[in-house]
Amino acid sequence: MKMLKRNHRSALVILISLASGTASYTQHPLLGTTDIPAYLEAIPRLPDNLAEAVNRAYGDNPSEENLQRLDEFYRPYETRAEERIQEYQAFAQQKMLAQGVQNSEAAYLEQSLQDVNANPIIANMGGMEKISQMSEEEKQAAALKAVSQFTANPSGSSSAGMTALYQRVVTDPEYAQKFQNMSEAQKEAELRKYMAEDKSAAASPTPTNRPMQEADRIRNAQTVQLKLMELYQKLSEVTTNYGSQINAIEQNGRNHEAISEEVDTRYQAIPLVELGEYGRDHDPDQVKALLLEAATLHRDRAARELSAYSDCWHKLREDYKTIVQEYLAFITEHPQLIYGGLSPADIMHGLNTENPLLEFEAAMIGLSIELCRQAKELIKKSVVWENN
Repeated sequence: MKMLKRNHRSALVILISLASGTASYTQHPLLGTTDIPAYLEAIPRLPDNLAEAVNRAYGDNPSEENLQRLDEFYRPYETRAEERIQEYQAFAQQKMLAQGVQNSEAAYLEQSLQDVNANPIIANMGGMEKISQMSEEEKQAAALKAVSQFTANPSGSSSAGMTALYQRVVTDPEYAQKFQNMSEAQKEAELRKYMAEDKSAAASPTPTNRPMQEADRIRNAQTVQLKLMELYQKLSEVTTNYGSQINAIEQNGRNHEAISEEVDTRYQAIPLVELGEYGRDHDPDQVKALLLEAATLHRDRAARELSAYSDCWHKLREDYKTIVQEYLAFITEHPQLIYGGLSPADIMHGLNTENPLLEFEAAMIGLSIELCRQAKELIKKSVVWENN
């Protein structure tokens, strides 16, 4: 699997090399213009201690158990991101309206679904409707098959040389590594060698020859698809690792569940005494002492967990920033890959790269909202023991 990922990255290098040229490109009005890392960095770290966490969650009166203060604390960061995401959505809707696409929510959703289904990977899996009906195991199997089909015939164009080079990189690990280690000049020479037969074919046009512009758009779309797949995969791995780390923190050692079980056992062992008109019950003095001890144990555990949570949350933010910076470098270095055509042919063949890039970039801004959500969840877990 790791070798397959490396080969896909090498294939991506090929596609970018082919898509790059000497032409200059103007800055897209929206894509690549948002300082997304600043959105992530602006969110405060988790509190340094339990007392600060309690104050952030409840204010000066923790006995009220009103977590509205916590929502209010993070709302400015969430609102800032939401407003910027709305600008991305408005940009896409306005452009669709300008190009004659019906400006209704239903039409917009239908257009978005067509964009997704036009992706060759999604198409090979049967489309979003079919995917939504699959189990996780079926999705994984279908995705593996779809990627195999995609790599077997990636171009869909008349470039036999391009397809041959692409397939060799994907299927031949030794050659893929060799290509990866080539200098830029060597890569260009290798590309020219494989594309030589395409030049001879282009010299004698036939009705089946496609315009070079369309062939370029096909390669550009594939480059964007591969890059977004790679970044989505990294996001998935980061999210999975984060969840595993949080679970490990909560399960490690004498956790809250173990403390509660221990306290319950000790409570049952407290002798029964006569309490007058109340009858017999466990010795109140011993019960009070046990409950105070239990509260201390839970608070100490919560404080240790909060410290570990903070490190874990900070690592999640740094991982998010790394992925975002990789994306921003990609879109900044390769503006020629952005194509916003909305014709039926563009949608049908998945040539529009602007929409998936807009969706991805908006999702990257949305990571700041996810960080707020995770921070609130971790703080709630920590301070819940304050009133127990």
